[in-house]
Order: sequence, then structure tokens, then C-alpha cells
Amino acid sequence: MPESDHTSKRADHKKRKSFSRSKSRAGCKPSSDNRARSIPYKKRFIVAVLFSLVFFISLIGLITSAVAFFYVSAELKKRTAELLIVCLAACIVTWFCAYIKRRSTICPLCKSTPFLDNLAHKHTKAYRIRPFNYGITAIINTLFIQRWRCMYCGTSFDLLKVKKKST
Repeated sequence: MPESDHTSKRADHKKRKSFSRSKSRAGCKPSSDNRARSIPYKKRFIVAVLFSLVFFISLIGLITSAVAFFYVSAELKKRTAELLIVCLAACIVTWFCAYIKRRSTICPLCKSTPFLDNLAHKHTKAYRIRPFNYGITAIINTLFIQRWRCMYCGTSFDLLKVKKKST
């Protein structure tokens, strides 16, 4: 079936749109934004990041104990099985606590949950580290550089920036 002008223009438009979107997302790291906003109530964000850090540490412990279970000798299998069960329970509990804390944090500007990724449309300035989703990227950025970018409104926030006093 021959292509009409309409379908060829549409395909050309999609190609240009995807190229411009990928080009614009390249330099939108939260650390490169000089005009980051301050956060009025920082405690929720800090607690959510700390609970997520505890979950990541327990996940590393679970993976380590699973590997140790398969590589230890037969007389230590029972001990490593107990360790594996304890690490699995700790991982489940810390995941649930971290999920609740990340769910309770909301963006001061758009009132969404920036530390949890859902199927909503992302802003063009949203930044993501490739193996992770946008929420985990925001947590990692908050943990290491104390800045994160909301994936829904595209605004960059800084935990270290002091809130201006209004007169």
C-alpha cells in the first residue's frame, strides 16, 4: 500500500519529536541546575531517604547471604539458612517501611510523590540513571548530592538550601 503525504509527514514529525526529546533530556541533571528550590519541610525527605538506605543495605545483606548459602560447606548450611531467613524478613520489613515513608513525601510544588515511580507522564526535564527508575534515581541523588528533580513537574530541589524568610 503506498504511503500518503499525511503518513510520511506524521512519521517525520515523530522522528523529529523523539530526537528533540532525547536531546533535551541529556543535560537535565539536578546537580547542573543552579536555580534549585529550597524545601520547606525537610524532615520527611530525609527520613524517607534514610529508610530507603536501610532497605538497600538489607537487600545487599540478603544477596550476600544467598550467595554464602550456596558456597559454604555442608556443616554450615543450617547456620547460613537461618541467616538467609533473617535477612529475608529484614528485607521485607525495611521495604515496607521505606515504601510507606517514600509514599508520605510529596513534592512541595506539584503535590505528587517524587520518590515513588508510577505510570504517570514524566516531565521532559526528568532525570533518570539508566538501570533504575525515576524514584530510585531521586533517592540516590538525594543521598549523594542532596539534590533531586521531581519527575512530574521537572523542578529541582536542594536539601541544603535555606528557605528564604518572607518579610
